[in-house]
Amino acid sequence: MTLQHKLISIGLFCTVSVLAMSAHGVEVPDPSMMLTVVPAAAQAGAPPCIKPGTRLTYFGMAASIPGSYKQLVQDENGHWVDKNTGQRYGEQDIPSASGGGYNVIQVGYVGEGIVQLSTKLYTLDTSTNRYMFSMSGGMVGHAGCAADYWIHPSVLGQMQEINAQGIRILRMPYTVAGKTYKAIRLQTEDATSYNARVYDLETGLLIYHGSRVQGAPVYTPPIGGSGTAGVGQGSTQLVTGWIAEIKDLDVPWKEAPPPQWLGQFRQLTYTGAQTTVVSAAWSRLDRPMTATLVPKARGRGWVRFTNNAVIQSIQGMPPEQAQSEGASGCASIGGLWIPPQTLANLRTQQVIERHDLVGTTTIVSNAGPGIVTLTETGPTHRMDWTYDTSTGMLSGVTLTQQIGLAQITHTLRLSGQQ
Repeated sequence: MTLQHKLISIGLFCTVSVLAMSAHGVEVPDPSMMLTVVPAAAQAGAPPCIKPGTRLTYFGMAASIPGSYKQLVQDENGHWVDKNTGQRYGEQDIPSASGGGYNVIQVGYVGEGIVQLSTKLYTLDTSTNRYMFSMSGGMVGHAGCAADYWIHPSVLGQMQEINAQGIRILRMPYTVAGKTYKAIRLQTEDATSYNARVYDLETGLLIYHGSRVQGAPVYTPPIGGSGTAGVGQGSTQLVTGWIAEIKDLDVPWKEAPPPQWLGQFRQLTYTGAQTTVVSAAWSRLDRPMTATLVPKARGRGWVRFTNNAVIQSIQGMPPEQAQSEGASGCASIGGLWIPPQTLANLRTQQVIERHDLVGTTTIVSNAGPGIVTLTETGPTHRMDWTYDTSTGMLSGVTLTQQIGLAQITHTLRLSGQQ
């Protein structure tokens, strides 16, 4: 499990960010790559189906298919030698990989031509046929075109059909999960790659995505163990996905104004530990960890921040470090804040959301003096977000996961703010 997986409990998201302006002149930290195709979407505003609390769920699959079984890689201890350079090479198997799961996108804020999204990935464990919480993220994009999840239907309606030189834009009926849509297909194709996205012309939502990328050729060992190295086909990367559900969640705090400190804080620091317990081996390992959040951009009901995370390693080893991007909005579940006036009205065992496809339920697990805790439980994980009732600020996060024989718990508590 990578560092990104370990610290997702406070909403991490790795992105390459280029600031762009919305129709209202607000900086947009995460402009969509689709804007190169549909630049008018930056001025279009949100489609009617996108509101604070809207939840989109996509099922997706990915696979890496080797074109060759083995390859040669530079290795000073390798048995193969390039007679021209003297460089030594070792023989390495080329693995295959595949997986599937649900990507759940929740709208946390809509306004001023922008939208804030939170995402969670739940991957399928084929040995148990259960979905496992894998990672989460967040972004702030244009309301008319957020990532590739939607393009405003008015913009799609104005697109001209094209079928030439590897570019196709075609209107067609398209059936997904038994439902037929009036759709538009945006497709590019060349000798090494193929990419298609299909959008519903009525709502603007992405309903299907598929891609294929052919990897670069690889050097292969000489046939029979001697002679000249060969050149083999690289691995093929396949990705496909389609819409599984759209639902509007009635998030109790989505209409409440954010607390004043949201527009003023310069840094939040969370400290805690990663604890790994393997009961069958009577083993336990505790590693201190820290997450420092610094705002990058913010608006009336959203904040975009950078997270600098550190997990200490065992003695003598360098710490694991990662920098990533996160975001929260007024309707986010598990975000950086819940307004104090809403926290006061929440009650223990109150259900906030259920997601039957991934098998999760989020409830108010504790509404005691001074704190309120939300808890998401799934087949193999539990995630707790604790809020200070006086400020509404996220004061603690705990993520517990069962991964094989190990139970891994990440605990972070607010330890400083500026």
